[in-house]
Amino acid sequence: MSRLSTPGLTVLGGTSASSVESLPATVGERAVAPARLGVGAIGRHHASFVQLYYAIEARRSNAMPLVVQFVSPAAGAGASLVAAGYARVAASDSAQPVLFVDCNSSLPQPRRGQKPVSGVTLLDVLGRGLPLFEAVQPVPDTENLVAARLGPGERPLLAFGGDRFRSMLDLLRTTYPIIVLDTPPTDMPESAAISRYCDGSVLVVAAGRTRQWEIETARSLLERLGGQTVGVVLNREKRLLPRWLGR
Repeated sequence: MSRLSTPGLTVLGGTSASSVESLPATVGERAVAPARLGVGAIGRHHASFVQLYYAIEARRSNAMPLVVQFVSPAAGAGASLVAAGYARVAASDSAQPVLFVDCNSSLPQPRRGQKPVSGVTLLDVLGRGLPLFEAVQPVPDTENLVAARLGPGERPLLAFGGDRFRSMLDLLRTTYPIIVLDTPPTDMPESAAISRYCDGSVLVVAAGRTRQWEIETARSLLERLGGQTVGVVLNREKRLLPRWLGR
């Protein structure tokens, strides 16, 4: 495992960055500054996600495979949206496919006209000895990005013990240069517990709603359990989840 360097709490709000110590009691709106965008495929993505990608890349200490957890202090902050945006940018900049792992509850039945989601999960791959490709699906309209569900049930992380989860990540690292974990909020203990197996955890907070004490509590919990918080993303976006997530 390769930890991200220069740990600290940085807030990325829109395309601006500031220290968390300057936040008011309730995280709110703040001025934005222009981001320096990449060219080519990366330049097609939203500026906030591009800045987030480069901020994380700047903290990498080597070229080893990277596992990044996206998590929020409470539900509804938009962690899945931010994780998906980061994954799309990473896929545009990678020579190999980037893997997005949905660690949340099982997907509902597809709506009329939607393609059924594969029932094979990463838990099946690990427990039943199935080939990895059976659990991995290409993300529609996104080159170089693939996705997989962690496991069945409402809280799939509970199906993994620490050793099993670490074994799964070791397996994924042999194939993917970047693994993006979209996890439930930290008020579910298993979500905070897996942070120790990641190279870094990004906290996603909702603009105008998440309070300072919630950020600090979530950060302390992650680090007490052996994780490393590498940043806090201030999410102002009100859009729905990407359709390919199916929830």
